[in-house]
Amino acid sequence: MTFARLDPWNDAAVIAARLKSRSARLVLIIGAESWCETCRALGPVFDTLAQQSSKQDDTWLWLDLEDHADFLDNFIPDSLPLLMSYSGAELSHAVIPTRVTEADLLELLARPSVIEHSNLPDVRGRLMANDWAL
Repeated sequence: MTFARLDPWNDAAVIAARLKSRSARLVLIIGAESWCETCRALGPVFDTLAQQSSKQDDTWLWLDLEDHADFLDNFIPDSLPLLMSYSGAELSHAVIPTRVTEADLLELLARPSVIEHSNLPDVRGRLMANDWAL
């Protein structure tokens, strides 16, 4: 079985429907695999974790700065990759991972909250917007 990343350009309605659940968790990376070495190293790790996620309410997304610039309103983080996670409607993680192994990411996501960055776009809100998911 081949794993395919969900993409807001192609899977908007599916993503919006998944995020409507109050117990939904959104895990996303904002990165740039074409020129960021850390992002390239993290990509396969992120995909493996997304594929292995057994929670039906989990949605894992990779947003590329180049491919999703319009979606992100040209937001560029201070550093890459930026890991964001939402528990329901609440932002619980906004951090640049310093290590990119599966164990390190799972350990980071297991923390109740790690928010080291502010002035972030409301990615979850945008993913759930009616105009986007039509």
